[in-house]
Amino acid sequence: AVGNKNVPNMVGQISSVLADAGLNIANMINRNKGDYAYNLIDIDGSVPDDVISSIEKIDGVIFTRIINGKN
Repeated sequence: AVGNKNVPNMVGQISSVLADAGLNIANMINRNKGDYAYNLIDIDGSVPDDVISSIEKIDGVIFTRIINGKN
């Protein structure tokens, strides 16, 4: 999950980071309300810590959270 400011190209930046890491987006939901948005992104496989760090460095990202469906 990624919470962010609702600004142009946010989804594009996040998906580019994932694609550059060779990660496939199996499903994605983006919702927004006013100045804020969140993205639920289902990835095939696990997401390395350096990819999370890259997403967190995107200007406008407020938080990231890994939700493991195996718990």
